[in-house]
Amino acid sequence: MSRARARQRRIQTRENQIQRVAEMIPAMARSVGSLMVIVALSMLFSGGVGLAMSSPKGAIHMAISAGIVLVFAAANLVIGRKARFKDLDRRQAFVVVSISWLALCVAGGLPFIVGADFTFAEALFESTSGFTTTGATILPEIRERLNPALHFWRCLSHWLGGMGIVVLFVAVFPALGMGGKHLFRSEVPGPKSKGLSPRVRETSSVLWKVYVILTLLQVGMLLPAMRAALPKSMAWKQVLFEAVCHAFSTMGTGGFSTFNGSVGELDSWLVDGIILVFMIIAGMNFGLFYEASKRGMSVFWKDAQTKTYLGILAFISVGIAIAILPDVNGNPLRALRFSSFTSASIMSTTGFGTADFEQWPSVTRMLLLVLYFIGGCSGSTAGGMKMSRVIVLFKAVLVELRKSFRPHLVLPVRVNRQPVDNSALVAVLAFMGLYVASVGVGAIWVAMVDKTDGTTAIMASLACVANVGPGFGMVGPTDNFGFLSGPTQVVLSGLMLLGRLEFLTLLALFTPGFWRR
Repeated sequence: MSRARARQRRIQTRENQIQRVAEMIPAMARSVGSLMVIVALSMLFSGGVGLAMSSPKGAIHMAISAGIVLVFAAANLVIGRKARFKDLDRRQAFVVVSISWLALCVAGGLPFIVGADFTFAEALFESTSGFTTTGATILPEIRERLNPALHFWRCLSHWLGGMGIVVLFVAVFPALGMGGKHLFRSEVPGPKSKGLSPRVRETSSVLWKVYVILTLLQVGMLLPAMRAALPKSMAWKQVLFEAVCHAFSTMGTGGFSTFNGSVGELDSWLVDGIILVFMIIAGMNFGLFYEASKRGMSVFWKDAQTKTYLGILAFISVGIAIAILPDVNGNPLRALRFSSFTSASIMSTTGFGTADFEQWPSVTRMLLLVLYFIGGCSGSTAGGMKMSRVIVLFKAVLVELRKSFRPHLVLPVRVNRQPVDNSALVAVLAFMGLYVASVGVGAIWVAMVDKTDGTTAIMASLACVANVGPGFGMVGPTDNFGFLSGPTQVVLSGLMLLGRLEFLTLLALFTPGFWRR
């Protein structure tokens, strides 16, 4: 009798799981369909830019890709026509966000297949690298392989993915209700997403307004700087094109460039300086810029994340500048120019390059390796572990050290004078454990399947999980990921997505308890 009862319980559990999946399908379909409409419109816009840049072939490629995506979107919208986002709970939001990002990365690769003869694995890698703002590429000759429409689409994917296309979706659609809140929290990076306003749609809109304003400001500053750096014979529309593409990549902390030699090909201290400033800004909490507009600039100096972020960046920049002085003929300003740009590029996880840091002394690579793990601030478009988590972990270690010789001491971990509860500490430790484990698993795969050296294997995996882009070894700042096999490119695409969604959102789907009622 007990065996029959247990068997009946298992059958009932499976039926409940199937029913739960069936209940999620309309919401997933409607979400994916709506997002695909945004993607298709973005592709058409990129095609229009291609036409403006005298690339009708590129415009046709983008139009074909947009047409395919719109057919897929229409099918999903029909399936999800009765879905109600207001009824989404947190678990369903995890599924919707994960499926949406997977669909986004696959659809985003279509223009590369149609217009540049990429394989599926290469297109998936390049698209995922774009939307997750990683900036790793399989292209050795970017300028020659892509037309203007594809260049623009590639950089636009950074900009859309930087703030988060699901966050844009929440901002655009007013009827999401509580479901929108769950979608927002499932995608926005960082240990916690503190709202700027009582309604999550207003928060999403505020973040996107700050993002757009900063992007326009950078375009305005880059325009005269690039006019001076580029050949005088180049038309103004081409200069504007370059400024917009690099602003998209900077604010999205992605690092895709239209030049084979990245930003360093321009060899302009003014362009470097403007991009440096905006890379630093893009690695900071965007919510603080909105608060600063209300309460003044003092909010930055009161924020522990910002102070620590800028302090570490300054310290490592000066340390690297001292180390590379002999390589730049003892010129301190030139050393500081290269060191600060490279440090900000890695710490903000942008990945732009002005120098081949693999030719620098080994101590500089050790300093840069620290930045790979730390990353930017929570609430920014940057990747990495996030500064807030590093601060929490560091303060927790200090508390435990004090408790080791004063066991009865009651001393909570505090950040910005606010106590951090134990659940947040556990979440930080879990995140860091998953982070290191993902890097390790990815490195083992690369070394095993592609027979690479240890440095290349570890850094290829770390650069993708941290969403940085360039690494050391065969994936250094002057190299690319094109030599890796198709299966490895797919695996690394998964690691980029894991890093962008911060592990738990995606990995939760693979735990049996997630699908139980």
